[in-house]
Amino acid sequence: MQSLSRAQASTIASLVAMGAQSGATVMGLSGVRRSRDLELVFVDVSISANSQQELARLSVHGVRVFLVDGLDSITTRMGRDDVHVLGVKEGDLAAGIVAKLPPPESVEETDLLT
Repeated sequence: MQSLSRAQASTIASLVAMGAQSGATVMGLSGVRRSRDLELVFVDVSISANSQQELARLSVHGVRVFLVDGLDSITTRMGRDDVHVLGVKEGDLAAGIVAKLPPPESVEETDLLT
């Protein structure tokens, strides 16, 4: 799981807000669990370690997962400050967000299972 600072997260907030209006985002842990076509997942640092580990394992399926220090810097632009897990579906929106994010860190597969 790659870390994302509040400042880095705020650079993508306007794109995520547009995605929320178009249906390209999934909010909440249960919504992300049910989705199969995600490209990005943003996780607030406040959720439990077990949930963080569960979501980190999505990277095995090609999903980039970010641990965000203050996910509300993204979600308040969507009119929601109570969201702790946010997914972005594959497509143009995800590609635009990826272009604004730092490059992926190399993470060994064993790191995801611990």
